[in-house]
Amino acid sequence: MKKTLILIALCLPALLLTQCAPKTVGKSSVTVVDEVAEMNKKYTDAQRADGKAVYTGYCEKCHQLYQPSEFTVKEWDRILPKMCKKAELNPQDAGLVRAWVIANAKHN
Repeated sequence: MKKTLILIALCLPALLLTQCAPKTVGKSSVTVVDEVAEMNKKYTDAQRADGKAVYTGYCEKCHQLYQPSEFTVKEWDRILPKMCKKAELNPQDAGLVRAWVIANAKHN
């Protein structure tokens, strides 16, 4: 019992310090500008236009269409996975939609 208490006394400060350390989530080191540039390299203008067509064709079936500029890239990154799943988009079409949306999103 005494050994356990000593062990707790020695480890507790280290445990508390690690719990207070800042945590990073996802792609925190990637800026919005970097992400947009990456999407623009990966997808052509024609592919982004296809993404707009997919967005219009699928999303309008269930709700009003939102302009990409109404939300930030971060907000779209939270919205799109759920909506693409609901719309039953295949990964290719989901990528095209994301490319169009990210290229036209609010960049703050």
